[in-house]
Amino acid sequence: MVADVNAGELLLKEVVSQVRAYDTYGTWDKKSDEDILQDFLKRETKKSLSFMGHCEVDPKTTLKIYAYFKAIGAVVEKLSGYITSVVINLDHEGNGSVLIYTGRLILVNKTIRDASKFGFKSFEDMKSQGEKLVEKSIKLLEEHPEVARL
Repeated sequence: MVADVNAGELLLKEVVSQVRAYDTYGTWDKKSDEDILQDFLKRETKKSLSFMGHCEVDPKTTLKIYAYFKAIGAVVEKLSGYITSVVINLDHEGNGSVLIYTGRLILVNKTIRDASKFGFKSFEDMKSQGEKLVEKSIKLLEEHPEVARL
């Protein structure tokens, strides 16, 4: 990995880019990058959404999950030069998995439970969790380049 690159800052920029890519109607054109990232922070609520009698995950939360993990794949791609693919399988109740891979090498294999609670405590938390996934992915690529090229 390039020593001068701040993977956390690169990740935040890429998350914003991913969210804007999903905005086909220009709804968020006037939103600042910070406003878009603010949606990724958890808000303290007094009542759980489960009182409504269903466990459906709202489309906005699904978008956040897709944007975040696709951004991680994009950052790994930029830093390593390997083309990554991101597969997200999420059911209507918010359970599923995320795979980020290149060639035949799985870089990230993450299980998602209760996607409606997806979010981060702060921007620093978001950056640090993303940096960990990016660094582990780069390390795997460095250790197993022959598998990544398959």
